[in-house]
Amino acid sequence: MLSLEEVLASGGTGEYELDWPVRGEFLAYHSCGCADACWVAEVRSRRTKAVKARLRCDCEKLYFYRHGREAEQKISDSCSSINDGKIKSEAIRHNMEDLLRQDQLRGR
Repeated sequence: MLSLEEVLASGGTGEYELDWPVRGEFLAYHSCGCADACWVAEVRSRRTKAVKARLRCDCEKLYFYRHGREAEQKISDSCSSINDGKIKSEAIRHNMEDLLRQDQLRGR
């Protein structure tokens, strides 16, 4: 498995798997522009490839979507907490885990 930093150094336009601890799922990442400030990370089922959750940055704002919700939600006016971190792949994973945990606590 490649680290996100290796992916970004090599162009980062394809889709790559990031570290994800849940059996039967994977965390897919791809960059969409803005010098890698635009990106999408999705938790998917290994078996069906169905999207379970999505965290994305549109170059500025951070959005979260969970399967079963009507629409994604803006969760921050800035992606800098992820984009400016030392290890972006870990920041993405930790944010996704926290958002999914919060969602479960709310009973969604």
